[in-house]
Amino acid sequence: MYLIVAVLSILSIIFVQRGFPHLFSTQFTTQMHREYVSEAMLLRGYLGPVRDSAQQARLDSMNRLNQQRYSRVSEDQMRSLSAATRQDLAQYGMAWSGRGDVNRSNIYITLDDGSLLEVHPQTGGWIEWVAYVVIFSVMLAAIVVWLTPHWRDLEKLRIAAARFGDGALDARAKLSENSSIKQLCAYFNNMADRIGALITAQRDMVNAASHELRTPLARLEFGLVNLMDTTDDDNAHKRIQAMRKDVEELDILVGELLTLSMLEQSSLAEPREKIMLEDFLRSATGITSEELALRRNTISWHIDPTLKEIVTEPRSLGRAFSNLVRNASRYARSTIRVRAEPGVDSWMLIVEDDGVGIPEQERERIFEPFYRLDRSRDRATGGYGLGLAIVKKIADRLGGTVRVGSSELGGAMFVLRFPLLNLGRQAQAQLPA
Repeated sequence: MYLIVAVLSILSIIFVQRGFPHLFSTQFTTQMHREYVSEAMLLRGYLGPVRDSAQQARLDSMNRLNQQRYSRVSEDQMRSLSAATRQDLAQYGMAWSGRGDVNRSNIYITLDDGSLLEVHPQTGGWIEWVAYVVIFSVMLAAIVVWLTPHWRDLEKLRIAAARFGDGALDARAKLSENSSIKQLCAYFNNMADRIGALITAQRDMVNAASHELRTPLARLEFGLVNLMDTTDDDNAHKRIQAMRKDVEELDILVGELLTLSMLEQSSLAEPREKIMLEDFLRSATGITSEELALRRNTISWHIDPTLKEIVTEPRSLGRAFSNLVRNASRYARSTIRVRAEPGVDSWMLIVEDDGVGIPEQERERIFEPFYRLDRSRDRATGGYGLGLAIVKKIADRLGGTVRVGSSELGGAMFVLRFPLLNLGRQAQAQLPA
């Protein structure tokens, strides 16, 4: 901002100095006559009585005292003068060169013998530059005095907006009554209040509904089990078993809703522990060997030896990894591959399958809650569109990232990247609430 103001100031000064004499030529000529008429009279009176060498001697003595201020104009130079300049010389006995203001333009004065004398401008030298430095310094100080509180208030508003965007719904910007962005702050706080109230109401409704559904689902499950025990009809058993399957799916959906709601409560922190990575991952797949055999899938493991032990939140990491493996098992034809690789100050957990993959245009949206690809809307693959949303929430919670790409096996490849931590740095590594 200061550079823009300084450049515009310099341009305005140049315009005033160079443009005004041409825009207001009549006024400028009058000013030139008024300022130089006395000097012209003195020059004519001092140089007029003498000629040739005597006149030149007097001119030299004047230049020694005035830093070469005066010089004679040769015949060739006189012929090169503009018609307007020659007209002013004939009419007033003096004229200006038209290259700027009075203090920066060359002035021509005719002497009594018809010769022409050029008066060079006398600039302020370094004092003039000091004056400009002082002017621009004062301008800078004024801008700083005004901008500092303004910038401080903007920074407070930015921090509040960032915290609100990260899930801290109580984040508000508090500014003084004299703030220059007080009204903007009021609009932001009002918006945050409305959005926070809507999100809180939505969360409370989902939590309440999910908790309340648990009881009737348990009753339905208990009733269906009792009903199955009271009949020996095979067809009735099949229908009851199908109903129990539906109740089980509803129970799983309620559980995932509660998990997603818990993860959205960023204030709920889990202590980090040191775990044996490969043993932990093998036990946290969330899928039994019988299920794998039923789906005719196998899991191949490639855990880098340097990642024998890591520090993480076991429960959260296990849930994210389980969701990815179960998601892969739904679409894999025969192979699921799990890899763990080190990076620079980070490590990667990669889950791949040899299924049909995920179209590139769908890859960003699959982490949205309840978003499902068309092929996942049948009973063969199942899913509620919450598993990958939970994975994304857990990755953010652990300070990591998740992305999806194409696997060399032919299907999808999910890559979780987490920072490398140790228990000594746990306090610094904890994410802000």
